[in-house]
Amino acid sequence: MIKSPLYNLLSIMGPHAGEKSHAIFNRKIKDINNVGKTFWVIRSHKAKPDMVQAICNADRDQSTGPLCAFLEPSSVGGATPTKTSSVAAEYSTNLSKWEKFSNGIGPVTGQITRNTCALVFNQIVFPKLEVLDLWQYADFFNQEQPVKIRQGASTIGVVAKDTTTHPDRMKSRIRQVVAVGRLCEPFAVWLR
Repeated sequence: MIKSPLYNLLSIMGPHAGEKSHAIFNRKIKDINNVGKTFWVIRSHKAKPDMVQAICNADRDQSTGPLCAFLEPSSVGGATPTKTSSVAAEYSTNLSKWEKFSNGIGPVTGQITRNTCALVFNQIVFPKLEVLDLWQYADFFNQEQPVKIRQGASTIGVVAKDTTTHPDRMKSRIRQVVAVGRLCEPFAVWLR
């Protein structure tokens, strides 16, 4: 069971192509039960596979493994739902060698383009009434900057750091944690 409140990635969660968040989580948990991992589609220029791999490799000593907190948006409708739902057929850690998904993995869906990626999880849990203060995190790749979650950058690598006094911190700081995923190797992949 995941116990650590320190996260490596934060990701805003919302509905996807008409499917509610809870249904998506249940599908992904079924994948984990079937084959030991699942693939979670993301489209964020702040969380490309090489970036996620660097974040996760930097924190290999954490006993829980690298963690991603799925957060509610700051306002209703704040997470723009994906309208298209294509199915990825293959994944790659390096854009040169491609592999098919294992039998037992449900459809890996989203807006599949050459920039589409997926996080790889081996556990997803639902914490009870957990909230997160964004002002207690900084951007992993620019640790002098506070977390900035926005459209196009809805998943971001983070480090624990007090940014309470930073002038560019987000106004909406307290977010509900919807779920927590534990990332497993290869942590993130490209899709096609």
